[in-house]
Order: sequence, then structure tokens, then C-alpha cells
Amino acid sequence: MVKTQKTYAISVPPRSPTTAIHAALGALDSAHYEVSIMAGSLIFAAPQEVCGLRALLDYAAIQTDSVRFDCPTDPNVHNYLARMNFYEGLPSNVALSRPAPTLRRQNRRRNLVELCRIESTEDVENLMDGVWNVAQGQFGSGAMAKACATALGAATENVVDHAESPIGALVAAQRYERRGLELAVVDLGLGIPTTLRRNALHRGLSDLAAVQQALVDGVSSSQQVGRGAGLTELVATVRRARASTLAIQSGRAHLTISFRGGHQTSAYVTPADAVLGTWIFIRLEQL
Repeated sequence: MVKTQKTYAISVPPRSPTTAIHAALGALDSAHYEVSIMAGSLIFAAPQEVCGLRALLDYAAIQTDSVRFDCPTDPNVHNYLARMNFYEGLPSNVALSRPAPTLRRQNRRRNLVELCRIESTEDVENLMDGVWNVAQGQFGSGAMAKACATALGAATENVVDHAESPIGALVAAQRYERRGLELAVVDLGLGIPTTLRRNALHRGLSDLAAVQQALVDGVSSSQQVGRGAGLTELVATVRRARASTLAIQSGRAHLTISFRGGHQTSAYVTPADAVLGTWIFIRLEQL
């Protein structure tokens, strides 16, 4: 294929860059020779931003010959990305605008799960151990910590089994004093609507209806009995917390479910740009 456009520049806003990332992922293809990801103005990155930015970087490296990543100029953000292993294992065709910081590592397993890539059952098991540790830091060693680990394991195992994501699943987690425990899972695979519509029972569903239906226990792309529990476990885990939020984005669907004091509220949005793969965000504030 003849490359008709030499350079594609992606401007990452200072905060909440996921909308820009979705648009860029949709626009990227092999017609581009070089991609420049301009993240110099970034002033805050939570687990979802860490996973999303790395997914964009990895996908750009697959699609193009050369990728330049303009690192955040804010030293705290640059250091945080390094602490979260954002700069680890970069593709060979990626160049950073400046070197990644050299950090003195401390054991913070009760406070965060560094960015990791899930591509196998063994990866899922290691992730569950990490989530178990950080959830214990937030909620103690009771049932909630176990539920968090099990639910994240089920969700990422779905990616390994069905998503066909070129980058696997990227996962990160962080405890915050005021915001609670935040977890993110990002893949760039087929997405929930496309996968679910493989089952003839769900073939006519819209993207939004497919995401809603995927939360129902037993609903799956397979007609095999006993499948389809992964997202259901996530909802059940989020419901355990007195104050919590679950957001799922896939295709042209963005679903947010919040629980406050035993009351559930839901919001449904059809985004302007289709979301590549499936993006899951969880915030657990209080038991």
C-alpha cells in the first residue's frame, strides 16, 4: 500500500485525554509513515489514561514505521509514568523526546498495580495476585479484596479468549486517598458488540444494546452453557461497594453504572468516535 500521508500528529490534552485517544485510534492506519504523540502538556494521568496512552503508542507502532512520543514536561507526571512502567518494553520503532527517569523503586503493592500486559492465562493469574494486594490495601483482607481479584481476572481472561487484541489487554490500578481504588482494563480487539453478535441470538443488537446485554449473567458470544460471567462479576463487585462506578466503552457505546448508598444510576451515551476494542474503568470508594 502506498503511504499517502507522511506524518500524523496527535495532540494529547492536559487532562482526560481518552476522547482524543479514541479519535486517533480510529484515524490511524498503515497509510501513515510517522506518528507523533504530543503528550508534553499532560498534567494528570490516572490508570485509565496510563493504559489508554500506552495502547495508542503500541497501536501506532504496529501501524506505522516510526513513532515519536513527546513526554510530559511536568516532572511529576513524567516520573509517574515511569513508576507505572509506561516506558518499559517500548517497541523498537518508538522514540522518546527525553529519557525515561531512573527511579528508586519502593514496594507499593498495597497502593498500585503497575501497567501490565495480559496475553496468557499465566498473565491473568499474576494480575489477580496484584489486584488482591492493592484491594487489601483499600478494603482489608475480606471478601471485597477477593471479589476484586476474581472479577478483574474474569474480565481479562475474556480478552485472552475472545478479543483478538493486537496488544493484549493493558491493566493498571491505583489507590488514592480521596478518590478510592481505581482500576482500568484496555484492549484494542473486536469489542463487545462485534463479539456478542457472533451469537445468532444477539445478531441484531445495536452497539449500546449489546453492551447492556453483555452485563446479563449467561449472555455470551458462545451458546455454550456456563459462559458469559466475566462482566457480570464486575458489576457484582462494583455493587458491593457503597460508593462505586463502572464505565464500559466499546464500539459506539459508553455505559456508566454508579452505586451510591444502595441506589443504582445508569447513563448511556453514543460517542462521536467509535471506541476500538473494550475499555473498562472501575472506581471503588467505600464499602
